[in-house]
Amino acid sequence: MIIDTDSKLWAGWALLGAHHRVYYSGDTGLFPALRQIGTRLGPFDLTMIESGQYGRGWPDWHLGPEQAVRAHRLVRGRVMLPVHWGKFVLAYHGWTEPIERVLVAADAAGVSVLSPRPGESVEPEAPPARERWWPDVPWKTAQEEPITASQVQDIDGDAAPHPPAPEKGIAP
Repeated sequence: MIIDTDSKLWAGWALLGAHHRVYYSGDTGLFPALRQIGTRLGPFDLTMIESGQYGRGWPDWHLGPEQAVRAHRLVRGRVMLPVHWGKFVLAYHGWTEPIERVLVAADAAGVSVLSPRPGESVEPEAPPARERWWPDVPWKTAQEEPITASQVQDIDGDAAPHPPAPEKGIAP
């Protein structure tokens, strides 16, 4: 179905165990209640944050890389696992652009990111060294193609919404 007509639930989840807490964002945009989720249910040992399949014309439907890092921080995550990228194309960005931009934003914010190969197991408490398993292909930076939610202004208190850009198409 092309038009949802509010018949689907695109929800996020907080999984709260006796020893660990995990947050899964679902398909979402940046919204103020993320801070409330972090305050009420966090901090989270792991966040699985939707990071791909975004576009400048639809910034409220999918987070995009930089807003995904902001969302991770808002929900008080310790380790971030970017999801919803690298499987199939719904948007016009390059295949590897979401992970490249997440890594730039995460490094600037001091956020620990897991980037396992598809199907690879990881242990968030003992994250493996970052391995760049995807190909080096050109990608656009946050400054070239910004994704900024239309309904939210500076909800996390950051003065600068985007980290400094690396040289175009060069992986950090």
